[in-house]
Amino acid sequence: MGAGLTEYRPLKVRAETAEDMTVMAAYLQDAVVPVEDMAFKPGAEAVPGEFVLVAHRFRWEMLGAQEKPVAGDRYERVLCGITVQGVFRARLSGIDRQRDRDDFLNLLTVQAAERDGAAHVDLIFAGDKAIRLEVARTDIVVEDFGEPWPTIFRPHHPVEAR
Repeated sequence: MGAGLTEYRPLKVRAETAEDMTVMAAYLQDAVVPVEDMAFKPGAEAVPGEFVLVAHRFRWEMLGAQEKPVAGDRYERVLCGITVQGVFRARLSGIDRQRDRDDFLNLLTVQAAERDGAAHVDLIFAGDKAIRLEVARTDIVVEDFGEPWPTIFRPHHPVEAR
């Protein structure tokens, strides 16, 4: 089946383990995130809060096993809500929420790690930008909403010769 021939079913996934994160990262790769559509909602006193964002997710699942573009392929993006729960602190690197408010970030991957009783989730963006979320534990929900829209652009990542 070629790209664009799959029925749309909104994505809804939860990641709580490193294995879950690998799957989630594949769905979120190349999502476009408006800086103004990100927010940290702190909890009350010792209760952790949540970090939420809305992304324009590229629908990689449309491509199936197809690795190279084929003439006439159709691609889609869809709005996607991402909620990271149990967040104690959000640290931004290379992102100024005021100055960059109208910018769009290209999400490369999402990673989670736990060490010595502390856990964090990293959102890694192109251009050496990142967000580190200090969390109680890995608990992320990703959910599509609205209808997908067509795009002629398929993200690609050229491999550099070493």
